[in-house]
Amino acid sequence: MPSRAARAREVTLNSLALALFPAVATLLSLSNVARALAANAGAGITFPFPTGLPTLWTYVSLPSGPAGPSVGGPLSITAFVPLFVVGLLVTAALEAGFLGSLWRRLEGDPIAVWTSVRRYTLRMVGVNLLRFLVVLAALPLFVIPPLALLAVVVLSYLVYGLPFQIVARDVSFGPALRSTVSTALSGGSYAVFGIAHLLAGAAASVVLTGVVLSTGPVGVLAGTAVVAVPAVFVATYGLLVFSAAGSTDRVA
Repeated sequence: MPSRAARAREVTLNSLALALFPAVATLLSLSNVARALAANAGAGITFPFPTGLPTLWTYVSLPSGPAGPSVGGPLSITAFVPLFVVGLLVTAALEAGFLGSLWRRLEGDPIAVWTSVRRYTLRMVGVNLLRFLVVLAALPLFVIPPLALLAVVVLSYLVYGLPFQIVARDVSFGPALRSTVSTALSGGSYAVFGIAHLLAGAAASVVLTGVVLSTGPVGVLAGTAVVAVPAVFVATYGLLVFSAAGSTDRVA
C-alpha cells in the first residue's frame, strides 16, 4: 500500500484544478489583503497547524491591527456583524467544497463541488466559529504574551483535525469534536502531521512574509500562486490521516 505522502501527491497531481479554492479564499480575504498591502516592508514568523483550506494567510505573519482607520461605536458593530456572517458563510462553503471534492477524489469518485458544499457547509460554519473562539478564549491571557501564545498553540493543536474528521468520517459537529480531541491526545499520526506542518509552515512563513510584505500586489499574487498547489497536498494528507485507508501510523 502506498504511503500517505505518496497517495497525497498522486491525488494532488490529479486534482490541480482544486488549487483554485485556496487561491480564491486568499484573495477574498480582503482584510488580510489590505493589511499586507499597507505594509511597506516587514518580517515575521507564524506557526500554523494544518487547516482544511490552507491559504497564503496561513503562512504569512501579518502586521497587527486594521489596515486603515477604524470607526468606533454602534455603527462599527452594525457594519461588522453582517460582514462577519457573510465572510463566515463564504469561507465555510469554500472549505466544504474543497475538502469534500478532495475526499471524493480519494474515494475514486468524480469531483462534485456543489454536492460537497451542500453536505458540509453548516458543519464548516461550526469549525470556523470554533477557530474564532480559540483566539477569543486566549485574549484575557494577552497581558502575558507567552502564556497567550501557549494557550493558542495548545487549543489549536487539539482541534486542527476537526474539518478533516467531519469530511473523512462524515460525522456531525459534536461527535467529530470529541473524537478529534481524543485523537489529538493520543498523539500518533495526528501529532506527527500537526507538528511537521507547524515546523515546515514556520520555515515557509519566514520567506513568504518577507516577500509578501515587501513587494505589494506582486507579492500577494505570487504568494497566492506559490501556496495554492501545496495547499491541495496538505488538505489531502489531512484527510488521509482520518480515513480508514490512512488509519495506520505509517506517515512516510
